[in-house]
Amino acid sequence: MNSTIKNFEFTIYIKDLKASHHYVEERLFEACCDDALLCSINNNLYLEFDRKAVSFDLAIHKALKDIETAGCQSIQIHVNNEPYNLVR
Repeated sequence: MNSTIKNFEFTIYIKDLKASHHYVEERLFEACCDDALLCSINNNLYLEFDRKAVSFDLAIHKALKDIETAGCQSIQIHVNNEPYNLVR
């Protein structure tokens, strides 16, 4: 069985974390979120991912695990600027 790695783009908004929190960028980078751009709107943080994986669900699940490893919590996932409901 040949599993092809694909590129997936999605956005994950971070819960209860503001741009003013110290070392958040370093913590996310060290937790393997180096394939995401850390952004802020009205001082609220979100990550724009460009993640490689075998499937879309695996890409999102891994990103959520990485965010939790950094000590953060996700609040919402968006795909193509639309909310995405992930079944866990």
